[in-house]
Amino acid sequence: MKKQILITLLIILTSIDLYSKSIEFPVVFVSRNHKLNGNILYPQAGLIPGMGSHSRFSVVGGRLMIKNETGSIITLIDSTMSFNGISLVDVQQPCVNWDGIRIIFAGIEHKDSSWRIYEIKKDGTGFRKLTYTDRFINLSQFGQAAFKFKKYDDIDPVYMPDGKIVFSSTRFPCISQFGAVLTTNLYIVDSTGFNMFRITTERNGAEKPTVDPITGRIVYSRWWLNIDLPSNTAPNGITRDTSLALTNDNANIWQTAMINPDADMISLYAGDPRNRKSLFGYRPRIDSSGNMYACYVPDMSMYCTGGSSGIRYFAKGLNEFNHIAGVDTSTQFYVQNPPSYGTMLPPYAVDPVPISNERVMFSYASTVIQQDYGVYTCTKDGLNVMPIVDLPVTLELNAEVLLPKKKPPIADYLHDYDLNKLPPTSDPSTFYQGGLFRFDCMNIYANGPVDAPIDDAPRITKNARIRFFVNHQRQNPFGLDDPVLVRTVKVDYDGKIAEGDIAANLQSFEQVVDSNGNVLKAGKSKFAHVTGFNFANNGSGTKCVGCHAGHTLIKVPVNITESQFTNLSTSASTYASSTYSYSDSRNVIDRRARNKDLSVNWISNGGTNENIELRWEIPIDVREIKLYNVLPNTANQTNIQVTDCEIFLYYNEQVVQHILNTGALDINGKSIFISPWQTINKLKIIIKNYSGLINGMNFSSIAEVETIARVSNYETVGIRNLNEIASSIQLYQNYPNPFNASTVIKFNLSKTGFAEFKVYDINGREVDDIKGKIFNEGPNIFIYKPNNLSSGIYFLKLTSNGKSKLIKLLHIK
Repeated sequence: MKKQILITLLIILTSIDLYSKSIEFPVVFVSRNHKLNGNILYPQAGLIPGMGSHSRFSVVGGRLMIKNETGSIITLIDSTMSFNGISLVDVQQPCVNWDGIRIIFAGIEHKDSSWRIYEIKKDGTGFRKLTYTDRFINLSQFGQAAFKFKKYDDIDPVYMPDGKIVFSSTRFPCISQFGAVLTTNLYIVDSTGFNMFRITTERNGAEKPTVDPITGRIVYSRWWLNIDLPSNTAPNGITRDTSLALTNDNANIWQTAMINPDADMISLYAGDPRNRKSLFGYRPRIDSSGNMYACYVPDMSMYCTGGSSGIRYFAKGLNEFNHIAGVDTSTQFYVQNPPSYGTMLPPYAVDPVPISNERVMFSYASTVIQQDYGVYTCTKDGLNVMPIVDLPVTLELNAEVLLPKKKPPIADYLHDYDLNKLPPTSDPSTFYQGGLFRFDCMNIYANGPVDAPIDDAPRITKNARIRFFVNHQRQNPFGLDDPVLVRTVKVDYDGKIAEGDIAANLQSFEQVVDSNGNVLKAGKSKFAHVTGFNFANNGSGTKCVGCHAGHTLIKVPVNITESQFTNLSTSASTYASSTYSYSDSRNVIDRRARNKDLSVNWISNGGTNENIELRWEIPIDVREIKLYNVLPNTANQTNIQVTDCEIFLYYNEQVVQHILNTGALDINGKSIFISPWQTINKLKIIIKNYSGLINGMNFSSIAEVETIARVSNYETVGIRNLNEIASSIQLYQNYPNPFNASTVIKFNLSKTGFAEFKVYDINGREVDDIKGKIFNEGPNIFIYKPNNLSSGIYFLKLTSNGKSKLIKLLHIK
């Protein structure tokens, strides 16, 4: 709060006649008019235009302007000017080309028209209109929702290093699941305005793209939301009735993602996925070191208001945010009674742009009703505030440095786009109109590193299954179409999922359940149920590990064997010889070790020979045990050093390995390698020697135990099961798949006998009966030629000698 007061005073002292002062670099910005109704729940608040679903298309009137180093201000565009017969009443989101000469921006020609993309040079010449009202599609498939898609807007243009332009648009017909506003998606177009392609297929929103200066990839804001909640009582495991749901968390936040320029390889860019406020990021910008600067808005859907914002930055990857200026997660309501929901105490900060690795440019306001934003710079800690421009009454926003800059590398991408201008209908045969992609989760049980800000993976379980749902825009005018369960697949014993024929360019989500159909837990109060929507382009493939928020930021191992191994301590039950009153034995498996809060440690109630046990219901193959010493902290008299431990590894209560001495532990983890790997279901660690104190007490303690292991194949399959497999029929996946006129079916019979085949659609109806015959023992092949089948998913069932097998077929005409 003291920092915010200091910034406010500096703003007041320096806000007089700022437009005449010289600055260290020229900037281009928009100056937009003040307007009320900035918050549905508190209409007195001033509107900040261009922010989220609430105000991204607001028309308030504005000018595109430049402030030079000398302090002079040039108006490039306002409503009085005409460019080849085009006049613009409002403008937003300018972006400067790498050459420092051209400026691309969104503009609107009259209040009731649509936002389109334009370009102009900094000297006022070269004005061009790049996007037009030129979409010609038949909207009849949307029924009563069709009228909502007649108008569409283009905003947020950004130059790409290959000369193309990426922007956000509502051209692809879809309504978000919250607030019934149109869904934004990212498009790419040539610098000439031709060859336009949609690259994302979001269910709720894709806005405010930027280019990562290090990789050339696109970073943008996603509206992460899914109104279908996990349930163990509702059909198919999903519900919209919170009384039947396991959680009422539907996410409903804006987060940042990174993609290739064709939307391949999507992943979270940065953030702390453990809670929604710490993951929020809107309008990202990246500095040369990979740090991300973004806006924070307490109304995290940005449906009621895009105002009351603050700015923050994250280091790339799994990292906590650092507050810079404006509203923070702890800021109070502007009015306490009745609460001004979504409108917080000022000051407000928005539109951060890094101008070095230590300084940031942003827009700032200290008033709530009659808002008057100006452009300033400060350090990353919010200090040393310097003015750039603050014109009276108006809102100076979206500032960008008007200088040449180094062009990022051109990212390698497939150049494969979905050419469909309409989503699929309710007919399942249309679900694959956008092609196919490969879905690979190498291990759903994979955990992130110790102390990484990310939730635990699901606990290991036998016979887990994954459900694949799609939910695209159909005929509901509020975006509330029902989800469709298209596939349920058994997860491999080691947590692997490999599906090569998932529908591409279609909004989908997944859920993982156990053998009884109950949704797996993924950390405290979390579930293995996607709280947003996924998509991928044709011919691409996703590859990740883990099944929890932020899993895309965990490094994918180099091969399948390595992917099987992860920290499985989180799947264990813990038992301690003793535990100090405020401690807990589970603290050794909470994936936290280097936090100065002592609650991350197991603290015994004694000294040497105290022990901790980890037990697993499912045996694991362990290859490494990693023990963490407690982090020293002079403030609370903590300097304990465990100098030696003894370890026993058990399988069914039999000792399979005994490690007499570990040596001294380390705050970064002491690794004890197990060679050869041991199959165990219990681990016992005895503290033999230590020195020092913890919280001023002479008790022994361990901060964390990592068990690097995989689920044991022997136990999961079992000898009996292996014998059953050997004596049963085997049916292999057909090739090719998908197929058109014919496909090859390969199978094995354990003995000669009659075999018959039947083909079913996704609703279980028999659609093709193939005449059976006698086949020989061993491998067999036959060619399946479908009889009058339309495009879609089918299942082929082989029955012989009283046993049956099933495979999935994908037929495309």
